[in-house]
Amino acid sequence: NPHFLYNALDSITWMVEGERNDDAVFMISELARLFRISLSKGRTIISIKDELQHAKSYMNIQKIRYKNSFSVVFEVDPAIENCCTVKLVLQPILENAINYGVSSLDEDDGGEIKVTGRKEDGIIILSVTDNGVGMAEEEVSLILTDSNRVHKHGSGVGLVNVNNRIQILFGKEYGLVVESEPDEGTTVCCLHQPEEQC
Repeated sequence: NPHFLYNALDSITWMVEGERNDDAVFMISELARLFRISLSKGRTIISIKDELQHAKSYMNIQKIRYKNSFSVVFEVDPAIENCCTVKLVLQPILENAINYGVSSLDEDDGGEIKVTGRKEDGIIILSVTDNGVGMAEEEVSLILTDSNRVHKHGSGVGLVNVNNRIQILFGKEYGLVVESEPDEGTTVCCLHQPEEQC
């Protein structure tokens, strides 16, 4: 996403100009790590551990850009980290959580995003939950079916793309599940068939 890259590089520029060298080095390191995993030597399947690292790097960059106006917590069972996943499934979900969820909150409300991962009844579930503005039921019903929706912010990759990529690999019984209520936040669950170790 050129817009994301431009903003990240712009943030690094003002850190260097403000002699915040440690912050600039951190930002550059996170950006390099993000791109290394994004490329993954051309592979489309990576370990959940790498996917989580990509998500953490992305969120570290975004937290700096948004001046720490929201918090992020990762709670993932280490037992699933070596299982395979489709590359870049969490980042678009996190992008939505920021753009449509917590960025609209007042500073006093304290935006929170939580990423969890576990194995339940033989299915791997990665979830992103935010305490943001939420959505009406009609919006939730469209979010995974309407690929022509105009995106107000972000890359426009969207949840439809993520859902399709998961289903191509694992089958139609897997994919994304979205739960949301206005003013109560949103949870997006990413359901995976457990694959062999990556």
